[in-house]
Amino acid sequence: MKTQLAQRLRAARSAIKPEITQRQIAKEMSVTPSAVNLWEAGKTEPSATDLAKLSARYSVSTDWLLGVDVSNLPVRKANSTHQLNTVPIVPPAALVRWEWVIPEGLMQTDQAYPPGTAVSMRVTSDSLASICPQGSWIIVSKGHSPEPGCVVVAVVGNSQEPIVRRYMREGDTDLLMADDSRYPTFNVEDQVRVVGRVTEVVHRRVLV
Repeated sequence: MKTQLAQRLRAARSAIKPEITQRQIAKEMSVTPSAVNLWEAGKTEPSATDLAKLSARYSVSTDWLLGVDVSNLPVRKANSTHQLNTVPIVPPAALVRWEWVIPEGLMQTDQAYPPGTAVSMRVTSDSLASICPQGSWIIVSKGHSPEPGCVVVAVVGNSQEPIVRRYMREGDTDLLMADDSRYPTFNVEDQVRVVGRVTEVVHRRVLV
């Protein structure tokens, strides 16, 4: 339980855009940065009160954080005052050329994207399990430029399936890197085309 809680605390914080640090979370919750670090390292657990605060801050359920129902992924809390925004759901292969005839459905989002600039696809690998768990849904935007530290969807060479990677910069070299060393790292200059930037990681009821 402690290991899973730590992993999900890290994933929930990492999913916030723009990114937020452990120090910022500590300041908001009136705890020390080391306390947040220990929670995410699995060495200690937050109190029930702190867990409730974390749940509210990350807009996920405490059940999800604790792993009570492992079939559920983070769900942002509904707010009736928000305008309903949607993007089409398409198979991953459709992002290679950004082409599809009929979407598989619609996904509700927290942002309003210009028509034709954003889609949703389901993550089919665990290359970035800490941010985009396998089976989760991501929103991919062509209107957001990749920046170091962000997550992108890219196409390598003539592949018919896109990859999900973290966009990193080392010196003058731009790289696409995974959390898991089993997945290769790619130099952006080596026949790699960034399709779009991942702006949301969600798990919602599909709208039809």
